[in-house]
Amino acid sequence: MKTKAQVILLVLCFFYIQNKAQVYFNNRYDGSGSCDGTNSVDTFQNKYLSVTDECNSISFYNLSVRLFNQDGTTYKKKTYSWLGSNLLSNTGKYIHIGNQFYTCGLWVYSGYKSKAFLWRFNNNLDSVKFMAYGFSNQANNVSHFIKHSDNNIYMVGYVDDTLQTNADILLIKVDTAGNEIWKKKIGVTGMDENALSIDTLQGNLIIGGYKTIHNTSSSSGFVIRIDTAGNTIWNKNVYTNLGGGCIIKTLKDGNVLVYSQYKQYSIGSDDYYRLQVEKITSNNISIWQKRYNVATINSGPSNAIENSDGHIIIAGQKGYADISVKGTVNVINQNGDSLFYKEFYNEQGSQNYFRDVIQADDKGYCFAGFISPVFANGGTGTQDIWLLKVDSNFCESAIP
Repeated sequence: MKTKAQVILLVLCFFYIQNKAQVYFNNRYDGSGSCDGTNSVDTFQNKYLSVTDECNSISFYNLSVRLFNQDGTTYKKKTYSWLGSNLLSNTGKYIHIGNQFYTCGLWVYSGYKSKAFLWRFNNNLDSVKFMAYGFSNQANNVSHFIKHSDNNIYMVGYVDDTLQTNADILLIKVDTAGNEIWKKKIGVTGMDENALSIDTLQGNLIIGGYKTIHNTSSSSGFVIRIDTAGNTIWNKNVYTNLGGGCIIKTLKDGNVLVYSQYKQYSIGSDDYYRLQVEKITSNNISIWQKRYNVATINSGPSNAIENSDGHIIIAGQKGYADISVKGTVNVINQNGDSLFYKEFYNEQGSQNYFRDVIQADDKGYCFAGFISPVFANGGTGTQDIWLLKVDSNFCESAIP
């Protein structure tokens, strides 16, 4: 007969084995035999969900909705077009409502003219409803969205009156049925603005992106806190030394993470960048700002999450002089101290881009993006979707 201590030990050993079980894969997926890629990954029905883009000879991009098993094999895929036009999916996580989910993005329907779209799918990946929004006869694009506690959806991007004339932040508010409540342009005269990300903040909204003096390349980042009626509460300029815009994320402690490229220097026509991260309060007070990594060509962040330990995981990429690119991950703590850095690739010598990351149920991480071959460096094939699953220590296999 087992003693109580033996039973407890047996249970602890079982949970230890379960927690140590990890899944690894480093896969590329060809969708149309041309250029394929994805900007995001999420979980859905105990699988990995990704809405991907596929080129073909008729339309520049179709949209494919894909579910992947935990081992990285394809479970289900359905591909859609809309009136033979070009489609581009959003970055960041999808919005789940019951057993259905939404994605948003760009629908180019006529030359430079485009609309923002919100597309709802069911758990069988069937299209439920396609909805388009924006100002008439203009370029409307949304790249990120969130569902607020007020049970409405907010989408952000940019709207341009005509080609290269004036771009403003585009903010669209709809209910969960897809009915438009309002849309707004937010901008400053003489500046071109583009919103890259949106999150909730103490009942309000927080938006990050970039702005450029019109007809110049003088770009910098910005952060704006607004209420749910679209009124500005405060705004912040983010100096990136012409490194581009910034992305934001609300942290569990109520503060805001602001991350971006920072241009360290230039050599000839090549610009060299580092990762810049700042933590600010909800009232726009800077807590700390730090820069990470050696300056390299074409390096920068794509997306960030806060893991179960409270650490910040930032996925991005790093470029090399031979025009190859590797995916990167930076791990920092809440004080901004660097804890870990690593580079990943599926095909050596090619361009391997990370666009998103999530923490999986086994505490490991799944990265999503795409691979573009560089034939001069030995790259093979066409541009493909890339998913990488590592363990909780960012190892790519169980072998040390």
